[in-house]
Amino acid sequence: MTAVRPYEAVLLLVMWPLAVQTARRALRSRSAPEAVPSRLLAGVVALVTLSVTVGVPAVRRPIDAATGVQGGTSLLGHLLGISAVACLTGFVRHMSAPADAPVRRRARDRLPLPLAAAAMTTAFVLVPRPSGEKYLLFTGHSAALVVYWAVFVGFVLRGVITVGVTCLRHHEQAPPGPLRTSLHLIGAGAAVALAYALHRGACLVLRDSGSVLFQDAVVAPTAQVLLAGSLLLSSAGIVWPAVADRRHARAVRRRLRRIEPLWRTLCAAVPEVVLPLPDALHTESELVLYRYAVEISDVILALDPYRSPAVEAAARERLAAQGFTGPGLAAATEAVVLRCAIDRARPEPAPTANPAPPVERRIPDGDPLQWLELLAVHFRHPLVLSTAATLTVPAGH
Repeated sequence: MTAVRPYEAVLLLVMWPLAVQTARRALRSRSAPEAVPSRLLAGVVALVTLSVTVGVPAVRRPIDAATGVQGGTSLLGHLLGISAVACLTGFVRHMSAPADAPVRRRARDRLPLPLAAAAMTTAFVLVPRPSGEKYLLFTGHSAALVVYWAVFVGFVLRGVITVGVTCLRHHEQAPPGPLRTSLHLIGAGAAVALAYALHRGACLVLRDSGSVLFQDAVVAPTAQVLLAGSLLLSSAGIVWPAVADRRHARAVRRRLRRIEPLWRTLCAAVPEVVLPLPDALHTESELVLYRYAVEISDVILALDPYRSPAVEAAARERLAAQGFTGPGLAAATEAVVLRCAIDRARPEPAPTANPAPPVERRIPDGDPLQWLELLAVHFRHPLVLSTAATLTVPAGH
């Protein structure tokens, strides 16, 4: 048997970085409202990671040799596994509970884990254990062997069924987005874990049937595939909200970088619309983006008295001749009108009558931020700059 089996190498490459990340997040959120689910989540990942790690032959052999207890690491791995199932059950309950209804652990939720651990440890002491590289407790026919596996499989079945039912019950109630996707993935992981537990139970009951399906050459890889599939799906469900949050944060920062030059130019022309923002909030990208959108809209509103329909018509005609079409033409035209309005507002503090707003001020039924991004891109376009520099505002407009 090799020192590290392929499925263990794949799992460890995924699980250890995830364990470190979730532990760091749990430490950072110790005083936050989400502290309990963060701790449970970190517990799930850490326990599963340790369970897989102690099952690696290169780790298991030295520990068994040092303790003198043959198969002791297998018991440890199983105890870590059922502890992870208990934490996952609590995590899913917290994640699916209403925000205003705190989850309370009842005695019947606390007792199964210590009872199962005590029963498995007692059975482990009584079971004649195999020597060499055989899988723990898959030899012999003692009553303690049956108890050990019945408790282990029963606990896993109870946990994954609870997780699966909870995910199935609450996934439609969860808002569309990362939370619902996370519940789907964790539910799928629970379904594969259910298959793993049933497979383990079937192997124990039918191992002497003589069927090729229950020979070691088939049982071992099948169990490995089911276990790896369950852990990878559950891990994906665990990390998906954080991945989605990071993707969203990156998208917000990209929008900020696109819009900021437009915000600076317009707010320099009408500085009174800029509201002070505490330094602590400058790192809140979504808040800063919202601020930019509001203040740009305020500047455009403040420049309305200096807008010229004649400039708008001339700019649209020239830009259309240069190849601008659709939303790009509307954004470029608006950019020219705003640049001319800024120039007109500087020497002429007393505005003329407020003209009617142009019909193409924004994309109809579109995302306002998408329109501001488009406007920001065209605001610095060379053809927009040259058009704004050559247009003049006829008297009386």
